[in-house]
Amino acid sequence: MSRIVDGRLISEGILAGLKDKIIRLKLKPHLAVILVGSDPASQTYVRKKQEAAQSIGVKFSLYPYPADTDTKQLIAELKKIQTQDLSGIIVQLPLPPGIDKRQVLNAIDPLLDVDYLSWESLGKLVIGENELIPPTPGAILEVLNYYKIPVSGQHVVLVGQGELIGKPLANLLLQMPVTLTVCGKETNNLASLTRQADILITGVGKAEMIKGDMVKSGAVVIDAGVSFRDKKMFGDVEFEAVSRVASLITPTPGGVGPITVAKLLENTVLNVMRS
Repeated sequence: MSRIVDGRLISEGILAGLKDKIIRLKLKPHLAVILVGSDPASQTYVRKKQEAAQSIGVKFSLYPYPADTDTKQLIAELKKIQTQDLSGIIVQLPLPPGIDKRQVLNAIDPLLDVDYLSWESLGKLVIGENELIPPTPGAILEVLNYYKIPVSGQHVVLVGQGELIGKPLANLLLQMPVTLTVCGKETNNLASLTRQADILITGVGKAEMIKGDMVKSGAVVIDAGVSFRDKKMFGDVEFEAVSRVASLITPTPGGVGPITVAKLLENTVLNVMRS
């Protein structure tokens, strides 16, 4: 039976450190969050970010907009919000259909981009000049660090090529002494590749696509994928089956998610310290 990652415990440790830093250095971090529409999952995520922020002394400003807001209107509002004294700003994803996500994200001031999703931020990540680490990739690396998982010389198989997890994490892993294989959910013979992984990381958003026979004995499995079925949250990994063969595994919920929130606030505090 594998060790199960306690994401909430790791998150609490990070948040406690941030709270101490805010008090000790008399910082005044301020995070703005833009929420468009009424997607229930997005509303839940935003509420968790707000609760965590307020618990450590980060000012949290929520800007809700109706789902029929168009791209031009949203960018205008975004630019107006950014004239305030902020330490960070994020646009909660996904955006409703009809809004150009790329245009909106590229309207974020790179100095305030604590989610690291604008082209300028991602470009810095590619060349290794990033000042911050995107929250979800940062949470995944935090798990490896917290449990003292050796990475040097290890074969990391990353399943997922999206902008939130796959692409930024792949670029971070390329800067580390690992052998890296990047796959997508449509990769042919995916199981033959995942079975080679010393460290298997997923971020696809397809419920339970990684089965027990797709993981080699003793592998570390970090599941950052999230999807919903009948209002229940699922990860990419079939938890019960994989936990019988993995040496370490993250659950969903309670694994990568809470750490991601803490890492977002860590970026916000780092930003106010830099300014």
